[in-house]
Amino acid sequence: FFARGEYNYDDRYYADFSIRGDGSSRFGTDNHWGAFWSVGFMWNLRKEKFMQKYDWLTNAQIAVNTGTSGNSSINNYEHLALVSGGYKYDNESGIAISQLGNEELSWESTWATNVALHLGFIDRINLDVEFYNKKTTNMLMAVPISYTSTGFGTRWDNVGAMRNRGVEINVGADVLRIKDFKWNVNANVSYNKNEITELYNGVTEYVASDTGRMVAVGHPLGEFYLNRYAGVNPINGDALWYTKDGEITMEYNESDKVMLGKTHEAPWQGGFGTTLFWKGFSLSAQFTWVADRWMLNNDRVFQESNGLFSAYNQSKRMLYDRWKKPGDVTDIPRYGVTPQLDSRFLEDASFLRLKNLMLSYTFPQKWLKRTSFLNSARIYAQG
Repeated sequence: FFARGEYNYDDRYYADFSIRGDGSSRFGTDNHWGAFWSVGFMWNLRKEKFMQKYDWLTNAQIAVNTGTSGNSSINNYEHLALVSGGYKYDNESGIAISQLGNEELSWESTWATNVALHLGFIDRINLDVEFYNKKTTNMLMAVPISYTSTGFGTRWDNVGAMRNRGVEINVGADVLRIKDFKWNVNANVSYNKNEITELYNGVTEYVASDTGRMVAVGHPLGEFYLNRYAGVNPINGDALWYTKDGEITMEYNESDKVMLGKTHEAPWQGGFGTTLFWKGFSLSAQFTWVADRWMLNNDRVFQESNGLFSAYNQSKRMLYDRWKKPGDVTDIPRYGVTPQLDSRFLEDASFLRLKNLMLSYTFPQKWLKRTSFLNSARIYAQG
């Protein structure tokens, strides 16, 4: 169900509110429904008398909104305790627990607050700046549990809290307006800081059994938890690692894994583009980029395997950069040293790419009126 109201006064002040209820059978009988709300307010400063003398400021608005929303993104029937057949005990057919279930599962909730400033200058430049703070509570997570007491490694539950804070900036401008010609440029950038603020039962960190990744309070979700590769011993070609305390060792130990401060979710991202208009023709290009995103290149584990996966095609680096004799300085150990899934294979996945290029022609209205049935028509090519 959904209810909404709004109030508009003299185009200077605008307010709205909403209340909604969402239901999902993914949760237990007593937790099907979640109630969520939002409140928003906008002040159009440009309509105020004290702003009329600033002709160069063609738009000035301040908007504030706050509210909650729900998330039910788990698999169907996770709340049910299930048993299945097909098992045998002492050579007799039987049934066994196949899913623990949790009838207390309920909606994950996010409370978001946004403050936005919309400005326009000389009727050519538009600037939008928005700050936000989002706190997610009762997060739906697969929480680790004891195998010995349940026979399962995880169980879905509502635990912990997470915060996202950031800013989004958009700017667009008509650089040139000359008769039938117009040149427009636009750009946007966003920054998001993610942080786990709470887990469960006083736990401040745990390693996910299915991914081997650490989830820790004070760190972002998705931060890599790995052994730090220290290079190759130039004397004998053996691989080197750092211990948890920062000492160099020739032994690979799982206990030396640390949080690396690098995540697969890019905190920085954005784009920019330009469009040229001439009569009915337009040419536009849009670029996109992300920064400080990291990914584990698992292909290199096979391609730089030092003989472990010799049935696969190997990288040229195995010919030219692998350690071969004392004194060689390289990051690829001697042949026969088993590669480990460590920070050696962690790569900066930041990128800039041309996302879209389009050339189009819009037919003039005076041509279309002659057809008596076409209101608009455009032909274009894009890639």
